[in-house]
Amino acid sequence: MLLLIPTIAFAQSDVDEVHEITIYVMPTLKPLNWESPSTLYLSMLNCYMATIAVRNHYLLGHIAVKLKSNLLEGGELYIGQTSSNSTKEKHKMVFKEKIGMAILGASFRGSIESDEILRKKLKAYSKRKKLAFIKYRITKKAMERILVFIDRYMAIKEDGMASCDFYGGAFNPNFKNEGSGCSAFALALLSQINLVPENPDKWMCNVNIPMELIGGRYNNYKKIKIKNILNKKEWYNSEDGIENVDFVSFSIYEPSLMFQWILEERQTLAFGYQLHDEDNVPGLYKDAREIEFNSEALLFTKRPQPNLFIDVYMKERFKGVGNPETIKLP
Repeated sequence: MLLLIPTIAFAQSDVDEVHEITIYVMPTLKPLNWESPSTLYLSMLNCYMATIAVRNHYLLGHIAVKLKSNLLEGGELYIGQTSSNSTKEKHKMVFKEKIGMAILGASFRGSIESDEILRKKLKAYSKRKKLAFIKYRITKKAMERILVFIDRYMAIKEDGMASCDFYGGAFNPNFKNEGSGCSAFALALLSQINLVPENPDKWMCNVNIPMELIGGRYNNYKKIKIKNILNKKEWYNSEDGIENVDFVSFSIYEPSLMFQWILEERQTLAFGYQLHDEDNVPGLYKDAREIEFNSEALLFTKRPQPNLFIDVYMKERFKGVGNPETIKLP
């Protein structure tokens, strides 16, 4: 919940200086259907086949971030979390290990996307009319916390890897030693300064993946047949089973839903945003300098509930290193 202060005296730096965070949203070029495992598989396949020859695109959509501040060298930075460019790892999981719907929460090698690549792809999505954004003006103190979070997230740990070296849909980078997906990374930056979505249900997909559709290292190396996915017309009802035994809960901020929400909010302005376009890209703007956050709060906390995907990731990543909970952050 956002805590708003009726009257506030801004620090002089927050009057004289401009510190902004912009969330850029790029939807899938073809829609995904999350109604069931079957519809999701077919729509993902359709999206892949329809865009296989398209340059400068993201198969499942993408979220990127722009930071503007005099705290940054050059005054601004484009940044995002992405997976490795290599498809070898993904192909091995899908076609050899046959992990099935575990692909949603599986961890892959990841990296922080470069400023240069993001600028190039943002231009491509802008030309396609498949780009929208939300821009927030924030305080210097808020920007400082965001930059410290990014620095710690990219820091090398005792296993020789950084959290940003891992990409996956089940990750939440606010939790200790976890990697991130593209949307989770952007939302983590906002949550660090108490900028949370007004109605997150409109941005997020929540499903329960049946254990029978999870294979590979996540389920005793069981191999999942495509026909089993195609025959599954509904997600698991959590009331009928035990989490991480009969099903695995999966939640993700979906770029296409976020894109649609921005366009709808531009029509209603129901949540206090202002219309704001840049270079013919539709966006929203909000002055968030009055929003309070706890600058002393821990940057990374322990995941409150176990998750099969995260448990497997932790065991594989820190094998022989010791308890990941005891690893000290830089």
